[in-house]
Amino acid sequence: MKYSFSTPAAAVLLCVMALAGCASNPNAIEPNPLPDFDKRFDVDRLWRSGAGDGVDETAMKLRPAVTAQRVFAADIHGRVYAFNRENGKRQWRTKTEDRISGGLYAGYGQVLYGTREGEAVALDAESGDELWRSRVSSEVLAPPTSDGLLAIFQTIDGHVLALDAETGEQRWDYETTVPNLTLLGGTQPVIESGRVYAGFASGKVAAIELETGAPLWERRVAEPTGRSELDRLVDVDSSLLVENGGVFTATFQGKLAVLDWENGRPYWAKDISTHQEISSYLSTVFVADSEGLVRGAEQRSGTFLWQQDKLYGRRLTGTAVQNGLVVVGDFEGYLHWMDSETGELVARYRDNRDGFADTPVVYDDVLYALSADGKVAAYRIEERD
Repeated sequence: MKYSFSTPAAAVLLCVMALAGCASNPNAIEPNPLPDFDKRFDVDRLWRSGAGDGVDETAMKLRPAVTAQRVFAADIHGRVYAFNRENGKRQWRTKTEDRISGGLYAGYGQVLYGTREGEAVALDAESGDELWRSRVSSEVLAPPTSDGLLAIFQTIDGHVLALDAETGEQRWDYETTVPNLTLLGGTQPVIESGRVYAGFASGKVAAIELETGAPLWERRVAEPTGRSELDRLVDVDSSLLVENGGVFTATFQGKLAVLDWENGRPYWAKDISTHQEISSYLSTVFVADSEGLVRGAEQRSGTFLWQQDKLYGRRLTGTAVQNGLVVVGDFEGYLHWMDSETGELVARYRDNRDGFADTPVVYDDVLYALSADGKVAAYRIEERD
């Protein structure tokens, strides 16, 4: 696991030997072997294309972005690629020389990303040409988002900034206090119904007025506990799901919880630890925790409906949903699909041998995965006869 000390000038990284992510850690969880199961679905790889060096053995996350026409991916050395979504043919490549961090957002004719040097960048989605570049308060470790008018970036030092999507000029800056020691990562802000929802390393979630940046509410999801700074990490690094009147989120060493999207009032919270993406389908939230347990929780009550423990210790990505199935990747490059109602394993496919750059993305029932070594692949899944 990688951590970051947040300072105005720079971020200093260290590998914490007490947790399972470090190779030489004697307390690391022993991964379960690949489980046997009855295969109910066939996986078809539609295409596979090279997108540079991926995350190149770093702990960074680089989530790809997908639109109706293209798949966009970046590597740790600043190369950004666009591929035809249907056949994987490369349409352009741009060598930015930026240290891109967190992953990409694509939409409204733009590709957006942030850098370790504290810059927000917009590229033209058709050509890859740079449209604008703006300085922000600190490094950006989460994918940005946009509504076509404002581009929203979140920095590691607790700022959420709105930039003019056409010019990159700053429109507003929301700031909250975050601890000095944080996980190396962040959660993508969500734009919904004239609001921006954002999660922070303090374990808080905030709602911000989109047009003005005015704070609407800020609520703590998890309370830091323990004596050391490591024990007190409660970062909101998983995705925010804003749906059915709630803001669903999860924290590291904290909670899976839901807040009322109007006023932030908490509905329920369950003890869980994760820094990965969560997903939902038919009023069920799916989460892969830090130990490799995958759970389905009822949205209304938080009751865990099922738990899949056969992937324990396999250093899972976050969850995604494809054709009503829950899918995760693991450290050996396998994709695992589960029945969303029972958690039963139903399909498996080895994408690569090096794991994944981030959680796979699903668009129009096709799953797109970026491997840690920089290969983008598209998958379709069909039930067996």
